[in-house]
Amino acid sequence: MSDKKERLLRIKAEKNRRRPKFLRSEWHRLKRIQTSWRAPKGIDNKMRHKLKGKRKMPTTGYKNPKDVRGLHPSGFEVVRIFRIEDLETIDPETQIVQIARTVGSKKRIAIIDRAEELEIHVINPQIRRREHVVEEEEFTEEDFELLDEVEEEDDVDLADAIEEEEENRQ
Repeated sequence: MSDKKERLLRIKAEKNRRRPKFLRSEWHRLKRIQTSWRAPKGIDNKMRHKLKGKRKMPTTGYKNPKDVRGLHPSGFEVVRIFRIEDLETIDPETQIVQIARTVGSKKRIAIIDRAEELEIHVINPQIRRREHVVEEEEFTEEDFELLDEVEEEDDVDLADAIEEEEENRQ
């Protein structure tokens, strides 16, 4: 990565850190109003008039540098993937992969495996891989007898504990 691009990525990170949250005017007063940004349109709206002490509004000054706008903080371009075939068009030198949220577990695992083969970085490889279910061992009658004995001992211990507790209460 070039020095210019690294410098612009640092500038982008700093601007993102300093950028205020742009919230809708008076969202805190009215329950029906969501926080998502909408431009204020009222004739007496304090935010639209940019009065001191009111929230900031989005302007061009808050934009990131053009060369790094829309890039991942690592400097790579993010490409959303829906199918395994989409990986063939990825350039690992300049792009990284984000698997779409609608992709299921089975296909997600296949995409991750193929991406490893092609040495493509995936930014959201989270997957709950199911462990293969081990077939249950066949139990013999002796095993069941041992289990019954243990349960009976537990029942006796429990009964003794209850009796002791009642005696302590009295």
